[in-house]
Amino acid sequence: MADRLEGSGFSQLRQVIAQVGRNDYDKLELATVTSPPPALRIKIDNMPIELEADDLVVAEHLTRHTRIVTIRHEQDKERDVGDTVPFPRDNDSTGSLAWTYSYVEMQFEDVLKAGDRVLVSSMNDGQSYVILDRVRKYGA
Repeated sequence: MADRLEGSGFSQLRQVIAQVGRNDYDKLELATVTSPPPALRIKIDNMPIELEADDLVVAEHLTRHTRIVTIRHEQDKERDVGDTVPFPRDNDSTGSLAWTYSYVEMQFEDVLKAGDRVLVSSMNDGQSYVILDRVRKYGA
């Protein structure tokens, strides 16, 4: 199997890591939000202290932010959402069979809340952390 991986991306990555080494701060951790923004605080599992907003960088999708989007609707188009069949499949509330809204400004409101479980990565300085995403056990 090692022969098959020799020219692969995996093999090349393994060689780079062997040459450059691995940073002691390259870790993923689980944490719990103890205070929501703007006074954001988290507690990393198995770490005795809480980290404050000054120690944290938060991925944009976890903040209140605005994006420009295009929204399309096509009646009866199959949509695979993975774990369910999307309903309703009848006409939308306006009776239209298809429509598009382009360059619509959409504001996302769902910010981090106390009790949220998050995935955190330490940064190169070893003192700052990036909150990458909310997480939960599958099926919970």
